[in-house]
Amino acid sequence: MFKNLQIEWMKFKNYRVFQVFSVLYLVGILLIIYIFYKIYTQLIARVTGGADDDLFKLFSQDSIWTTVCFATSFLLYLPGMVVINLFINEVNYKTHRQNIIDGWKRETFIYTKIALIICMSIVVLLMNVVATYIMCNVTHTPFSISHGLDILGLSFLQTFIYLMFALLLATFFRKSGVAIIVYFIYGLLFESVLMWIFSKIIPGSQHFLPLQVADSLISFPEMKGIFDNNPGLPIMLFAALAYAVLYMYLTVRKYKYDDL
Repeated sequence: MFKNLQIEWMKFKNYRVFQVFSVLYLVGILLIIYIFYKIYTQLIARVTGGADDDLFKLFSQDSIWTTVCFATSFLLYLPGMVVINLFINEVNYKTHRQNIIDGWKRETFIYTKIALIICMSIVVLLMNVVATYIMCNVTHTPFSISHGLDILGLSFLQTFIYLMFALLLATFFRKSGVAIIVYFIYGLLFESVLMWIFSKIIPGSQHFLPLQVADSLISFPEMKGIFDNNPGLPIMLFAALAYAVLYMYLTVRKYKYDDL
């Protein structure tokens, strides 16, 4: 598998879209958390008269990992777009066929893509560590990995689900424009509508939607309205793992039996 991943790296390391979006994502996670911090501290300062600019302790040693991972999760659509483009480029340029001709099984090809997504999720995880370290320095909070291990694990699973969902869409649509549009419209608009509907019909059921199941793993800072009635971490963790397995199964099955 390591050799296959090396081949994958050779395919896209010079791909301009990959390079641009990687830089944008790194800059984006630093900007989004810093902007959130400045707005938060300024609002709290107005309320407290400057007596305590971290009233809710969102940037304390116990909470800063959750705050950073929660804020940066809004940018997970960027690596998702990269996954869609990388896969569909292989379809457009027929390089996936060349892998099969060279002796790869279909399962080997798609399993390598899933392994690549695992690697990308680890990279996103490391970026969150860097962002947390920087914010610890900005907020003069002691930096401690041990305080963030559980949140980092949840963040990894959240990223993996987002990227697997993107790969699933790519295998089904095989058109980058269509897959990206569906990815954004569903994630940013349609699922929000479904969350509101489900929360009115069966409170709490909105947390089990295809992408919200990942977002509900990191539910801090606590949000009101449709984000209420979170069933709790053990249940959400089980549901998230079930979705991850389902996305992998559907992706492998679709690619295995579809026309090349």
